[in-house]
Amino acid sequence: EEHYKELEIEYSTAFDWENKDPADVFQMIQEKAYEFYEFEVLMEHNYYLSFLTNMYQIFEQQLRSFVYSELNHSFSPVRTKKLAKFGTNMNEIKEAYKALDYDLEKNTYWETIHILSDIANTFKHGDGRSAKRLFKKHPEMFKVYEYDNQRVMDRELTTNSEVVFEIEKIDFNTYADALISFWKELPENLEGTYTFKE
Repeated sequence: EEHYKELEIEYSTAFDWENKDPADVFQMIQEKAYEFYEFEVLMEHNYYLSFLTNMYQIFEQQLRSFVYSELNHSFSPVRTKKLAKFGTNMNEIKEAYKALDYDLEKNTYWETIHILSDIANTFKHGDGRSAKRLFKKHPEMFKVYEYDNQRVMDRELTTNSEVVFEIEKIDFNTYADALISFWKELPENLEGTYTFKE
């Protein structure tokens, strides 16, 4: 509405009104205001999802770093590869925690974190395993066209050039709280006896 009023003021002196139909100018103002609004909504969508994605990526790096330090501290009988080659995917990270007698999937908050992982991967990569899993569990998170019930993501073949998620259905605090609570539940020290092959 504010941008619309700005356009009205700008366009009120931009034309020779004896030669310009006011209805054309009114339509132009409406189209420009709508385009501005669409970009504003897209920016909010992408910012929100980028923030969630970044939060998940930091969590994954912390998981990796913590288990690496637990495996390789001076009193640990466990040794592993150099950090650059260690835990480059979530399955390896899970196995490393199991070697220290801790099953990540048994953490009370793991399921919520796994959903966050699927949101992050769907936002980054579009349709794939994560998107399929997420859609099966939470179809309400996806924006669909009303006339044919098709996901916007499927028609537009993008996840960040169009608004494809219903961000009001993706509660930021749910995921932030789950990450914080995960670390509170995790024991301060983990011990194991497994030796990784180089």
